[in-house]
Amino acid sequence: MTRWITPQQVGEEIISRAEDFTELYEVKANAEWAHPVLGGAYDEARRLRLLMEHAGWHVGWPYCAAFVEAMWRATYAWFGAPAALLAKISARLTPSVMQSFSNWAGEITRVPQPGAIVFMQLGDGWRGHAGLVAEVGFYHVATIEGNTSPDPDNPDADRDGDGIFRRVRALRFTPSSGLWLRGFLNPIGFRAAGEPEIRPDHLADWEPEWGGPNEAGAYEQTN
Repeated sequence: MTRWITPQQVGEEIISRAEDFTELYEVKANAEWAHPVLGGAYDEARRLRLLMEHAGWHVGWPYCAAFVEAMWRATYAWFGAPAALLAKISARLTPSVMQSFSNWAGEITRVPQPGAIVFMQLGDGWRGHAGLVAEVGFYHVATIEGNTSPDPDNPDADRDGDGIFRRVRALRFTPSSGLWLRGFLNPIGFRAAGEPEIRPDHLADWEPEWGGPNEAGAYEQTN
């Protein structure tokens, strides 16, 4: 028996997971995090590092892209996404924000949904920044972003900050010398079998066997 997992369900789960890590701040640049109240012993600080490492991140690297990829991969694995879809996400999301943006060019939109990845470019160069859309308004989106600052008046820390924080981004796609919006990658729906497993703390704990898309283009489980 298969079931359809809607983009809305996926998006809600992505944001639910991301919220577990908000307010974590760096105690060692791009390497270790702590909670402002519970400190470094907070389990989510350790789990964040495990999830990002599983997504290909290495200590010392910027981590805005790794954070969004980790949340997407954890969510799709928990829902039981087909291997073909998991492989597509893994291959197209990279440590480079602008490379990832290019990899998803055919699916980028300017109309975001909760759970979407927001891609931002710095000036006209190859550097950028990414986050997750938590809420959508008429003129702004509320986001959860890694490697940023909670201070909206500190442009230097906008994409090279000291933690995982909520931000508000204007829905403007006008090029500038600072960060500007390039577009959004909305959550992807799919067909799956059975019910979601208990949430694993590490993606390696979830390894179902999947086949590719069927003749109608839908992803389905083979066992």
